[in-house]
Amino acid sequence: MLIRPVRHEDLSDLEALALLPMQRDGAFLTPGLIEKLEEDEEHFGPLLQVIRVPNLTSAIAEANQTRYGLVASLLSDSEEEWHLFRKTVRAGLINWNCPTTGASSAAPFGGIGWSGNHRPTAQYAADICSYPVTSLVKRNVEIHTTPGVPL
Repeated sequence: MLIRPVRHEDLSDLEALALLPMQRDGAFLTPGLIEKLEEDEEHFGPLLQVIRVPNLTSAIAEANQTRYGLVASLLSDSEEEWHLFRKTVRAGLINWNCPTTGASSAAPFGGIGWSGNHRPTAQYAADICSYPVTSLVKRNVEIHTTPGVPL
């Protein structure tokens, strides 16, 4: 796999706007922020796609349009919003006030779309899941800064 920075000129072909272009820093890439891509592609690395929506219902609808569905996270202090989110978002890992990275290897893995294999891998997962779903939950929103990404 070739890993290279996403440059502004690369994004024009993808119909995306670089809000914070990625830069190569030795063997690493700095974090990057982009506006919505028109293509439904899965990207890994320190790259965050920003899609602006007016409300939670629209955000869930937008998230459910992907064919991948590996992980979805909600940052909210509202338990009511959390219950709506976990019941309606289409993903194999569903988190509340936790990042989309760092899932436990003891948990069932895989999205419910092209990202997953539809098979839980944790012990006893078949007994407790109708399809692989995992959630990480924190009751309060915590803002964590990432080096190179200004708030």
